[in-house]
Amino acid sequence: MRRRSFVTVIASFVGTVSGYLLGRRPAQAQGSAMMGGGMMGGDMGGMMSPENMRGPMRTGMELFERHKLIRRQVTELPDGVHDVTTSADPTTAALIKEHVIDMYRRLDEDRPFPYPMSNSVPQMFANPTKYQRKLDILPDGVAVTETSSDPEMVAVIKAHSRELDRFAKDGMPAMMRGMM
Repeated sequence: MRRRSFVTVIASFVGTVSGYLLGRRPAQAQGSAMMGGGMMGGDMGGMMSPENMRGPMRTGMELFERHKLIRRQVTELPDGVHDVTTSADPTTAALIKEHVIDMYRRLDEDRPFPYPMSNSVPQMFANPTKYQRKLDILPDGVAVTETSSDPEMVAVIKAHSRELDRFAKDGMPAMMRGMM
């Protein structure tokens, strides 16, 4: 029974995301009932909003689909991390850059968004002044250094880096594990 529920939730989520990416919208009655949280928690309605589906969710979903083309090199620092995320595929490299630039812009503009597949992202958006971010654009991706003098924020930064490692390694299944 539990396996069936998990598969049903995954199929429903993937179908909903695919529908939004293809420009289809769910019936209004279904949309409000299904997107209010439910089993997966979080703000699914906000996560699937048109603004998110044109921005962070679109690039994020495309990166999940291309996860096997992504390389990550992580150096843990005493006060944070230095991550280099690249791809030999030009389209994937462009998506990596677009996604990170958009996330940093949202942090600077205090524009968080519902992201239930990550435990660290909400904490990062809640505390953007507690850590420093340095972004270097590379020809094939990005180099990011995130540091903090706050030990709790250092733990969040490192947790986020580990989440990204899992996303790059496993793709969509890693995202779904974060939502359950």
